[in-house]
Amino acid sequence: MFHFFAGTTEGGSNDPALRVEKRFINYLISFPFARKTRSKEDGTDDEEHEQRRKLLEVERLNYEERDRKAQARQRYADRISDELHEEIYHRALKTIEDGDYIRERLIPLPEKLPELLDTLSMKAASMRRIESVVQGMDWFHTGLIRTVNQPPFIDRNKQVKIDNLRVAMSFVGTENLRLLAPAYIMQNWLPPATQPFTLFRRKIWEHSLGTSIAAHNIAVERNLRDPVLAYTIGMFHELGKIALTKLYLRLFDDVQREFAMQSVNDKSPERHNTIVTLTPDERFLRDLMLEKDKDVSYLVAEGWGLKRVPVSKHLLAFTQSKTKDKGYESEYAEALAQANAYCEFRMLREVDLASLEEGKHLLNKHSITSETVARLHNVSLKRPPIVVPE
Repeated sequence: MFHFFAGTTEGGSNDPALRVEKRFINYLISFPFARKTRSKEDGTDDEEHEQRRKLLEVERLNYEERDRKAQARQRYADRISDELHEEIYHRALKTIEDGDYIRERLIPLPEKLPELLDTLSMKAASMRRIESVVQGMDWFHTGLIRTVNQPPFIDRNKQVKIDNLRVAMSFVGTENLRLLAPAYIMQNWLPPATQPFTLFRRKIWEHSLGTSIAAHNIAVERNLRDPVLAYTIGMFHELGKIALTKLYLRLFDDVQREFAMQSVNDKSPERHNTIVTLTPDERFLRDLMLEKDKDVSYLVAEGWGLKRVPVSKHLLAFTQSKTKDKGYESEYAEALAQANAYCEFRMLREVDLASLEEGKHLLNKHSITSETVARLHNVSLKRPPIVVPE
């Protein structure tokens, strides 16, 4: 199915690490989808066959007749779905080439965001200057006030509420703002609704935050110059998946509507009835992500024009690594790849979608040492590594 992709992702793979990476994208899209595809990998998807075996002979014959008709209808629906998705695929490729559309319609850049990230990276930046940059950024104001009025910044037992932006910024401090600002903007970019992939928003946020924290931790371990840069890159590395999900759902609605109208004009009721019952396909979105998500993440960041925070440079190194046999051209890209792999495995392991043996293959592929794994195991991937001022 979906033969138009550069490389098929259906079925198993001889590379256990690659299987885990595919399964993780399945999980981001839909937990039932991930569980079902894993059952097929393991050869345990035989519940339906077991049910058939238990039917009485007469019932079995009737069931098989109904099943043949259902299979014929499904083959027809699959053929129509292939046509629809091939059109979506070509439109998606054309759209992805338009960086302005991606940055304006799918991952819109808040005004002054590049200036904010660059300013926060300056050790000499004053609170007055930072405050002037964030004026009008409601998402920043709301996020910071919410954060500063929660633990660990404030004791819930104290009846004190901070609601002044300058006071909140001064209380948090510049270094913590460098960690919080990327998190706030990432939350601002999360899609409000992704029906029928209802949990995508929550899981992509969990993965982005977890990867950024793990990348920061690895950067500290490796004595990289700027661990917060590693954190920032980790926070933004999944923008491609967000953009592609939004794009796919928009294109699906557009193309389905056009196909349905054409079937009416062609007086094809069976085709029309099939088209209007089609729903977004997890496999297509998964394959689109596997093929294009890293490229789109780089494309988004490249258009920001950051002067002091080289996010796009290291995302490009991370993207290019998939086509090269040699190591990463950037230590930050390597830290990102390791953090991403570790977080993928940890999230899959929590829902019993990956074995320890599979995790070993994935971590070995990215040269993650047992010492690093042991340390990350004791790190919370739910809270940015902020330091509370004394």
